[in-house]
Amino acid sequence: MLFEIIANGLSGLFGSFQNLFLFLFILLVYAVANYFWLISLKKGSGLARGTVYFGVGIVLATTLIGIVFYSETLTTFKAIGVALGSISLVLMVKE
Repeated sequence: MLFEIIANGLSGLFGSFQNLFLFLFILLVYAVANYFWLISLKKGSGLARGTVYFGVGIVLATTLIGIVFYSETLTTFKAIGVALGSISLVLMVKE
């Protein structure tokens, strides 16, 4: 998940700089992230549960990156969505 978060953060930079080297580096980081995702599936994380952990974790992390590093803002509804995503992770871990 760390590589996916890094790639998402770098994607925001690509919107500003649009550099070919940066583009290729971002693709490489996404490929590494997917490689580790496939390994985690092979090791038995489970597709349904693993996808929720991965997806919600990425949303939470990239939302934080957007707010802190790119000065993005959250509307009330988006903040509620982030809160519900956080609650979903807690509920899935507690199973």
